[in-house]
Amino acid sequence: MPNLSKITKDHDVIRAWAEERGAKPSHVKRTGSAEDVGILRFDFPGYSGEDTLEPITWEQFFDKLDERNLALLYEEETSGGQKSNFNKIVSAETAAAAEQPRHRKARGATRKKAAAPARGRGGASPAKKKSAATKKSAGIVKRSAAAGRSRAAKKAVKRPTRPAAKKAGVKKAVKKAAAKKTASKKAAPRSAAKRTAAKKSSRLRRR
Repeated sequence: MPNLSKITKDHDVIRAWAEERGAKPSHVKRTGSAEDVGILRFDFPGYSGEDTLEPITWEQFFDKLDERNLALLYEEETSGGQKSNFNKIVSAETAAAAEQPRHRKARGATRKKAAAPARGRGGASPAKKKSAATKKSAGIVKRSAAAGRSRAAKKAVKRPTRPAAKKAGVKKAVKKAAAKKTASKKAAPRSAAKRTAAKKSSRLRRR
């Protein structure tokens, strides 16, 4: 079966293909009967079908084609790009069986294309790289947020301790000042007594 072959049951397509090549609807001689045209064929000009083929009308050709549920397997061009006369009249079942592998191949190729994502350098697909980058950035954001929370917590802990330390220092300073005052008060009478005693002794010495 040629690689560029097609299958159709469309009367217009079949007739256009045959007339484009100068082919006429025919049947094989000595096949069929008055009511049955027998085996269908196309008679191409310049070929040796005159001895074996006999022309029939397009109406007879298509009536038999539909009656037997037949289809035309044909080729538009050869692999070299030339107009092709290749054709074969086959049953609809054969046509369907011939079409199935093509559909399967087409579906398989489509699935492979859809299933195979584009690969970047290193064998990783852009989608995987993107997801990895997204996860990495999300991890960085989480770490930075955690670091910010820990800093805020530390600041919150340090802030209440500073006023307490200041208050404690102020209290110590007040206590020291009060102690100095008390000591100075206690020392004042002593120094006054010393002065009085010194005066008395100086008077006695004078006498």
